[in-house]
Amino acid sequence: MRCAVHALRSGDREAFRTLVQLYQQRLFALVAMMTRHRAGAEEVVQDAFVNAYSHLDRYDERRPFYPWLATIAVRLAQTWLRRHARLALREGTDLDSVSDTHQPTTASGPLGELIVDETRQSLWQSVEALSPGERTVVLLYYHQDMAVNAIASELGVTAGTVKTLLFRARKRLRTALQAADDSDVEEKTP
Repeated sequence: MRCAVHALRSGDREAFRTLVQLYQQRLFALVAMMTRHRAGAEEVVQDAFVNAYSHLDRYDERRPFYPWLATIAVRLAQTWLRRHARLALREGTDLDSVSDTHQPTTASGPLGELIVDETRQSLWQSVEALSPGERTVVLLYYHQDMAVNAIASELGVTAGTVKTLLFRARKRLRTALQAADDSDVEEKTP
């Protein structure tokens, strides 16, 4: 991918199309898990690509491109979440009802392709329920395979903060999944 970035920096605008095609679905899946809002995710992904294109001079070609792009998208998604949370508070609505285009994770669409069995779907639904900070580090660590130090660096926090967020998220996920297992057992018991 460094070839496409180098070509883009050299003036080949078609190279940007290659980058978009390569990373668009993966980036959308990440952002959609954060925002839990299809139209919002589409907006954030588009803004992330525009931002990356505009600031390509800041990209260090010695590092992988996707983590840099994902960091831009994560920050934009966090801004989007804050903006919509303020809107929801101002209007007295919950975040999920801000837009009619909100679509929960189902077996169809880009996220549905990633979540194929009930266990994974339950897990990712639990991830969606985490706080934005916890959800962000979980997605970057487990879904995007970023190291703790890389996440800390990209988000502008300490590695200890990332570890704390991961610890809290794991604890919440463990509790949520245990509760789901317990309710499944109760439903099946005659």
